[in-house]
Amino acid sequence: MRAKRSKRYRKLMHQYDLTFGFREPYQVLVDSNLLHAVHSFKMDLIPALERTLQGKVKPLLTKCSLAAIMASQPINPKTNNPFRPRHLPPPTTVPLRHCSHNEDSTPIDEASCLLSLLSPNPEVKKNKEHYILATADPPAPAKTNTNDSSGNKKRKRSEAEIQAEEALRRAQLIRRGARSIPGVPIVYVKRSVMVLEPMSAPSENVREGVEKGKFRAGLDEQSALGKRKRGGEDEEEGKKKRKGLKKAKGPNPLSVKKPKKRDGPSGPAKTSSVKEQEHWERHDGGEMNVDTQGVEVTGGENGDSASAAVKPKRKRRHHKSARREGDAAAADGEAGVADAE
Repeated sequence: MRAKRSKRYRKLMHQYDLTFGFREPYQVLVDSNLLHAVHSFKMDLIPALERTLQGKVKPLLTKCSLAAIMASQPINPKTNNPFRPRHLPPPTTVPLRHCSHNEDSTPIDEASCLLSLLSPNPEVKKNKEHYILATADPPAPAKTNTNDSSGNKKRKRSEAEIQAEEALRRAQLIRRGARSIPGVPIVYVKRSVMVLEPMSAPSENVREGVEKGKFRAGLDEQSALGKRKRGGEDEEEGKKKRKGLKKAKGPNPLSVKKPKKRDGPSGPAKTSSVKEQEHWERHDGGEMNVDTQGVEVTGGENGDSASAAVKPKRKRRHHKSARREGDAAAADGEAGVADAE
């Protein structure tokens, strides 16, 4: 298939997908004429349909079409059943589509069967099942060489030619009826080439109506969204302005020294005298007039007494070697005193 034709078919099927809701695998109703044409031109049915429709396909053969195929075959004397034609594919390739038009399920005309499946309700023409029609012109009858003595007289048509004209009329009736139903893609074989017909006038009208509806809905939505945008423009500008103001950032908390813990207002408050005594005690070895319970009594300016909680004195821890040296010096001193006596 040429690139231009393939691209045109892809666009056309995309329009069917958007407007009428076609989905893969496409359900293709195959008639008897198409099977005969595919076999005569030595074409592969499913690959040819997939190339034409640009997607996966599921071909279906109706029970009435099968009856029309078998009616034209000679009867086998052994089984009293018609011979299976060569152009009829197996049911695994083309499954049977059951159609019940009558109470006794007797087959009807193939054209009427296909049109009833494409549009079940003749009053409301609508392709509910999303079928695709695949058809072809019937095979032309074999030419017979008849030498008439009088060339002025018209030759009488044979019975085969009459049947071929009738079959061609029925095939054209199927395609004409399918074109009147909106949303029915039509595939046919012409000179060993499978062709996808352009969108029919009813389908084109439906597509234009859908597109206009989308356009109107889009205008309404845009107007509504435009009003919202106008109201939200100020907010967006305010957000942009707010984003422009840079706040003072603090230092990295991981690189900052941790603050020392301080006694809060509920903690004990040391007086100036206690602080002085602690200072002299550290440096001069002086003693504090502090109770072991942590309470010190000091005189104020007016002679009033006040109490404050003070932490207990922390004892110094001397090293073991210093203690040993001190014990040894004390023992030597005692020994010297004893000798002197």
